[in-house]
Amino acid sequence: MFFVGVFGIEDKQKEIKTIKNLSCKNCSNSSELVLFKQYSFFHFFFIPMFKWNIRYYLICNGCNTIYEIPKEKGIRAEEGDDTAITYWDLNNVNIPCYGTYNNKHRCKSCGEEIEANFEYCPHCGKRQLS
Repeated sequence: MFFVGVFGIEDKQKEIKTIKNLSCKNCSNSSELVLFKQYSFFHFFFIPMFKWNIRYYLICNGCNTIYEIPKEKGIRAEEGDDTAITYWDLNNVNIPCYGTYNNKHRCKSCGEEIEANFEYCPHCGKRQLS
């Protein structure tokens, strides 16, 4: 939402980092999970003044399952503590705002992110098996 170009309230979703060596509860693969931070903020002349509704999510690169994690664990992981998040912190959720991310997956050959409905990878040309 934006008001007269001077101030406004917006929602933001920011990719923080990739966490390795954490098992997904859905596909049981020890794959990479991507940490996201989602929040609402008030801005004045495009300068964020304060934030609220801060939430942290992990998305599995293998099966695109979305997990919410406790805010304290997300803050520690954002600060660089890779051991902060454990398997038991993953709470499976279904979030419609991440729909564009869920339409993508990784190529099994080259690892590049591609659309889920692609039969062939546009980066390496390998056929994607369902």
